[in-house]
Amino acid sequence: MKHIISISGGQDSTAMTVRMLELGMQIDYIIFCETGNEFDEMYEYLDRLDLYLKNKFSIGITRLKGKHTLESLVFSPFTRGERKGQIRGMPYASMMSFCTRDLKKNISDRFCKSLNDDCCVYLGYVARERKRMHDSDKKYITNKYPLVDWDWNENEVSNYLKDKTLYNKLYDHFTRTGCKFCPKQSRDSWFALYSYHRDDWNIAKSWEQRATKDDAVIKTFVQNLPLEVLEQKFEQRLKRLQNTPQFQLNWNDQDVSCMCK
Repeated sequence: MKHIISISGGQDSTAMTVRMLELGMQIDYIIFCETGNEFDEMYEYLDRLDLYLKNKFSIGITRLKGKHTLESLVFSPFTRGERKGQIRGMPYASMMSFCTRDLKKNISDRFCKSLNDDCCVYLGYVARERKRMHDSDKKYITNKYPLVDWDWNENEVSNYLKDKTLYNKLYDHFTRTGCKFCPKQSRDSWFALYSYHRDDWNIAKSWEQRATKDDAVIKTFVQNLPLEVLEQKFEQRLKRLQNTPQFQLNWNDQDVSCMCK
């Protein structure tokens, strides 16, 4: 059996990876599924983490990438069903969408299948996410959740990484990291994108405009609320905060995640 860690660069999967290696658990591969829509800071962090893992544990990160990008998926038509021929538009926010399936899960599954062996895949869900644990739909894959076994939540994870000087600076502004345009992120995450990554915000806004022009099935990232409208609210919020030296956002990302954390 092959033992594979699925890592996203987020603090949960990173802490899980380092601690498993510290404990001497068997790890054959550490895989990262490349979506093409990570923040520049995430790629920089992954480079640093890869070097750390190679120097300390003699194992690096295997980066996997499929033939699709999020943009190509968003603006591709359905190929079957009652919506055949209609442009998909933005990913679903309430379930596993095509972005998670095609840019993460399918790529990970194909990698495991290519090994011609049964695979144990370790996923970084924390203890409070126990209800999100699930069995793989592939007979050759068994999912395991070490952070749940250790009863680690966000505080344990964060403190552990800070002690290892492996803190990811994206957490200065976000409490979860993922694709820039993840539809599952909270309103405050969108506010952080608008506040600190304006170029990416403008790209997301242009996608909505294009989806509207193409009459896509889902035209907005946030349900029934175009980013152009949200931008007006965010600009007012920034003005209220401009004289505040430091402020805390009311994060609400507790119950959303993609497959890989």
